Amino acid sequence: MNYRLLLDIEVVEFIASLPRREQIRLRKRLGEIQATPTRFADFREPEPDGRTLDVHIHRGFAIYYWDDFADRHIKVFRIRRADA
Repeated sequence: MNYRLLLDIEVVEFIASLPRREQIRLRKRLGEIQATPTRFADFREPEPDGRTLDVHIHRGFAIYYWDDFADRHIKVFRIRRADA
């Protein structure tokens, strides 16, 4: 399956604020999620608008994304520290 990976601007800014090593790890994992999104969903969380996001915990970060199957997009809405 070929998906496009779309990142919210706040995700881009958050990743840019991290140390280089964490940036590399997150970018690698985002590419893995892009390739096989269903493999990485640890749990699901509802949004106020009714949409349900997949959440993946990776090395202390929670990655919130939506597999938009119809458009072939993986939409990453936010990344935050998993303990926050």
